[in-house]
Parts: sequence; C-alpha cells; structure tokens
Amino acid sequence: MSASTLLRSSRTSRGVTQRALATAAKVRQPGVAAVESGAEDATVSRIEHLLAALGSRLSVIPSRTRPVWAAGEDVRAALDADDERTAWREVIQLNDDLRAADPATAVALAIAAPGPTGDVRFDALIAAVTDCALSDAQLPLPAWLREDAWVLDRFWDVENVPTLRVAARDQTPEAISRHGIYLDRAVLESV
Repeated sequence: MSASTLLRSSRTSRGVTQRALATAAKVRQPGVAAVESGAEDATVSRIEHLLAALGSRLSVIPSRTRPVWAAGEDVRAALDADDERTAWREVIQLNDDLRAADPATAVALAIAAPGPTGDVRFDALIAAVTDCALSDAQLPLPAWLREDAWVLDRFWDVENVPTLRVAARDQTPEAISRHGIYLDRAVLESV
C-alpha cells in the first residue's frame, strides 16, 4: 500500500478533513494533499508525524495480506469506477484473507477501521465480513466494529430473488445481521 492510501484511509476513517489534520500536525494543508495524492513521496518520518496527529501509529505486520482498511480502499476504488461486481470480489477476498490468516495476524489486519467507500451498504458489509470472520474464530473484535457508523439504518437484503430471501435471512450469521445486513454465509465463499 502506498503512503497516500494509508494516510487518506486513516484520516477519512476518523472523519477528519485535510485542513483539520494539517492544523493538528502543524503543517500546511497543501502538504497533506500532496502526500494523499501521491504528488509528494513522503518519508516514513513524515507519515509517522501525520498519523500521530490522527492518534495513530505506523506499524509493520509480518504479512503480505492486505489489512481491512486497504480492502476498504479497493472497494471504494471499484465503486468510484461504478464497478459493483469488482467491489463484491474485493469483499469476498477480504473474507478469504481474514479466514486464512493466523489468529494474531487476523486481529492485526482488522485493527484499523477502513475509510468510507462512498456506499454505506458496503461500509457495513466490510464491517460485517470482518466481524463474522473474527467472531467465527473467537478472536477479539476491534472497537470500531461496535460503532453505529458500521450499522445500516435499514436492513439490506443482499439476496434479490424474493423466494430465496427468506432462506438467506435464516442463514445470516449474527455477526453479519448486527450490521444491518441479511446475507447467507455461502455468498462470501470463494468459488
């Protein structure tokens, strides 16, 4: 992941504007924008300084698996391109990745909340998939999963076929439904 993606995701997941981050970090807003756009190849110390102003730290996880926040960025990019099919593939890959990781790595991958994808359904879906994977493995859940921002106001029935909708509701794990989504676990399995 690039420094620009890391900083933007960390900032947006906290609901902080570039201007507010610049003020907190005592830097100029165009400098923050340059890092986030990739126009400035930021040093590690510069990224650490900006992340510290957000209350975060830069850490290295001994894994090639992308963290949840990075999966969220990939979903956002797909949705920005009006490609919901790819967004779904990214969510399924996130599910696969979390379930394949060893327990400590799975928890570490989920620590940082993703930024908004631009679609509240997919924001809740990313949280639901993360919650379900960690809950199934009886692992601790990061605090962000319990925030109201990750729960839909109205339930989303992912199944479009009315005759299959009842079965999907019956097969929805609690860790998914608590985010306002009805989704049969089988939908998340890779083919």
